[in-house]
Amino acid sequence: MGEQDQRVFAHADLPAVNDKLSITLRLKIHKLSHWPIIFHKGTEFSSIRTPILQLVSNKSALHARFSGNWNSNVGIDVPDDGLLLNKWYHIAYTISDPEKRLDLYLDGEWIGFYGISNVKVQKVVFNDGPLHIGRSENNLGINGEISNFRYFNWRLSPEEVIEDYFNESQKKPIVYGSKITLAHVSTGRYLSTKGIKYDLGRDDQHYMVICGGQEIDLKNDVWTIIGANGESIKEGDPVSLNNIIGFKHQATGCYLNSHGTSYERATPITKQQQVTMCSDRDSNNDWVIRRYNSTTSYDIGHLMNGDIISLFHIKTNKPALYSNAILLGDGSQEVSCYGDGSDKNNKWRIELIN
Repeated sequence: MGEQDQRVFAHADLPAVNDKLSITLRLKIHKLSHWPIIFHKGTEFSSIRTPILQLVSNKSALHARFSGNWNSNVGIDVPDDGLLLNKWYHIAYTISDPEKRLDLYLDGEWIGFYGISNVKVQKVVFNDGPLHIGRSENNLGINGEISNFRYFNWRLSPEEVIEDYFNESQKKPIVYGSKITLAHVSTGRYLSTKGIKYDLGRDDQHYMVICGGQEIDLKNDVWTIIGANGESIKEGDPVSLNNIIGFKHQATGCYLNSHGTSYERATPITKQQQVTMCSDRDSNNDWVIRRYNSTTSYDIGHLMNGDIISLFHIKTNKPALYSNAILLGDGSQEVSCYGDGSDKNNKWRIELIN
């Protein structure tokens, strides 16, 4: 999410919260502003504040709050001297009514807490309002970027916060122009080609896409991340999830492609929708990229090295990239477009080639 961007999630679309929750995210502040809001859940800014995280007005210090049954605005005021501008940070906010406390972490380090003192009477008040990321319902957004936002319906332990931070910090982003491989998770084989062609008619021959070996073949298994057909992108920009992208085969310069199915244009064994490589650049080369088993527009964040994903073919109404253990005569696996992305055979791991 860039400057002034906002995402809004209805209460019913979030994990059901009983009496505790946690939020983790990555944040980069570009410039200071008046009480910018990083996230806020609720319909009223002033009296419904569980959870809310702001920056102090015209400073970059974190300001974590919640609503209680005795006061609608309590929590951590200024736990640090502020974040540096133009630097990515990992932030974790955890709150629990049973433990009667709010905790805040920065880059895995515990930096502040608020403890409820009258534990028999005072309670955290949760709400069924929407979750706003980037600003509240009636507030301007932050002058910065947010990514990798996660919402948990439990209180993360300090060990879990540290694990989340290290997992995030060790992951490298996938950007436009990245050289990658796609490993089929169920079988461990890599999306590849062997130079065999489907004959689709006169002057219309496409390379067959297969899953090859379980070790990377640097000639046949490497692809470059490109933008959607007709879309202008900048190499080096991060790839957002739930976006339309393309894949260019490094060795041949051809594009990962699929097309409508007829008997003559079906895969040789299962008779499913073919996946091929062709030299023509058109909308048959466009794919939506999502985290595995996420089929909604709420799949936000940037694509990272090692992410488990599903790919959906746009032109043919979004069947998902698929393979299985069925072997062709040369020992490679058939690849097709089949299913809604929820099957284990729609599961791929994206890996950067250094």
